[in-house]
Amino acid sequence: MKSERVAARAVTLRRLQESEPGLQLLRKETLPAVAAVLNEHLGGQQRVRTAAEFLESLEGDLPALRDHGFDLPRSAQEYLADWVSARLIIRRPGEGREETVELSPSALAAIRFVSDIEAPRSSVTSSRLTNVADLLSSLARDTNPDPTAYVEALMREKERIERAVAEVDAGRWQPISDSEALERLAEIVHLASEVPGDFARVSEDIESLNKNLREQIIQQAGGRGDILDQIFAGVDDIEDSEAGRSFNAFYYLVLDPEQANAFDEAVDAILSREFALALSDSESIGLRRWLSVLQAESSQVRGVMTGLARNLRRFVESHAFKEHRRLADALAEAKQVVLEASRHVRPQAPSRYELPASSVSIFSLSSWSLYNPSETRVERPIKTLDEQPLDLEELRKRVRLSEIDFDELRRAVSQVLDDRASASIAEILEQHPATQGLASVIGLMVLADAVGMRSPESESLSWRAADGQARVVQAARHIFYEVPDDWRSA
Repeated sequence: MKSERVAARAVTLRRLQESEPGLQLLRKETLPAVAAVLNEHLGGQQRVRTAAEFLESLEGDLPALRDHGFDLPRSAQEYLADWVSARLIIRRPGEGREETVELSPSALAAIRFVSDIEAPRSSVTSSRLTNVADLLSSLARDTNPDPTAYVEALMREKERIERAVAEVDAGRWQPISDSEALERLAEIVHLASEVPGDFARVSEDIESLNKNLREQIIQQAGGRGDILDQIFAGVDDIEDSEAGRSFNAFYYLVLDPEQANAFDEAVDAILSREFALALSDSESIGLRRWLSVLQAESSQVRGVMTGLARNLRRFVESHAFKEHRRLADALAEAKQVVLEASRHVRPQAPSRYELPASSVSIFSLSSWSLYNPSETRVERPIKTLDEQPLDLEELRKRVRLSEIDFDELRRAVSQVLDDRASASIAEILEQHPATQGLASVIGLMVLADAVGMRSPESESLSWRAADGQARVVQAARHIFYEVPDDWRSA
C-alpha cells in the first residue's frame, strides 16, 4: 500500500512539474536573474504594474545583469512575451489602453520558496505556538454547542483579565522583554508579507469559476438549465460561490473604518517602541502601508469579480450563449463524424475535396476615383513670420500654466525628508508654498497617493490663488516616509 501511495504521489508531482509554471521556473538556468527581476518589480508591496512601467524597469536591469555574467541576449519585450506565454506573468487590460502585469500564483509561490531559502527564518518560536494555542482555544470555545460550557469559558477569561488588572494595580506588572517583543513582531511582519500575495490565487479562483460557469451554460442540453434559471432569476453565481462569499467577508472587513483606525493606532504605537528600531526600513514602511496595500489589492479583486459577474449576466441575457452552444454542438457533431470515418478511412487517404484558397477582390477601374489636389488646397496665403530667439523661461512659464510641475514638488518633498523622518502635505507646504496654487496641492496629493500613506485624520491645506487671495481646504492627511532615489535628482 505504501509503495502504491508513493507511486501515485510521484505521478501527481510529475504532472505538476510539467504543468506548473513555478516548478518550471525552478528548473531554468536563468532562475537567479528571472527570480531577482520578478521579485524586485512584482513581488513586493506593489504587485501590479503597468506593462510599460515594467518594461522600462526590465530594460534598465538587463545591462546590469549582463555585466555580472548572466547570458541574457534577448530584448525586454521578448522576455516579457516569454514570461506571459510561460504563465509566469499574467497580463490584464488596465484603465484606458494600458495593460497591467502581475505574477501568477504559481510564480509567486516559486519566488517565495527561493526567498525563504536565501534568507531562512526560524519557524520554532514561542509566539507561533502561542498563536496556535489561542486559535485552538477560541475555536473550541466558539464551536461548543453547550451554552453552559461557553459561559464557563467566558468566566475563566474574565477571571484571567481581573487577575491581570489586579497585578497592574499592585504595581507588579512588567511589559514583555525586547527579545520576546521582537520575536512576535517578526512573526507579524512575516504573516503580513504573505497576505497580499494571496490575492493572486483569489483572482485565479474567481476567473476559473467564471470559465466553468460559461462552459456549463454552453454544454447544458435542452432548455434552460439550473445555472441559466438562476442567472435569469437574478442570482449572482460568482458572488454566491464559496470563493465569492469568503472574499466579500474579507473585503468589507478591510474597509471597516473602525478596523482601519485600530490598526493604524496599533502600528504607530509599536513602531514608536525602542525594540522596533531593529526592523529594516522596508519592513517598517511595509507595516505602515500594509492596510493600504490590502485595500488596494482587495479593491482590484473586487473589480475583477464584479466585472466577470456583469459579463456573465450579459452573456446570458443577450442570448449570446445560444451561438456558442450551436458552435459547440457543431464541433461535437464533426468530431463524431471524424471518429466514425476513422474506422473505415485511413488519415493519410486522399479526400478528393478541394478547399478554395482566399483571393484578392478585383474591382473595375471605373469604380476608382481620381485624386483632386484642389480639395486640400489652402485658400488663404500662408503667412511667414520672422524667426524669434527661443525664450526658455517664457516657454517654462507657459508649460507651468497647463501642466503640474512634478519635478518641483518631488524636490520639495525630498528636501523636507532630508531633515525629518516623515512629513505630511501640510508640513511640506509650510516650507515650500504652492507656487502653482491649487495645482501644486493636487500634485502633492497625487505623489502621496503613489508613495505615501493615508492617515485616518484630516488636515488643512492652504495656498494662494491667482488673484492673491488665500485659500484653505480640509483634506485627508497623507504622510511621506521615504521617497524614491530618482526624486532627489529631479
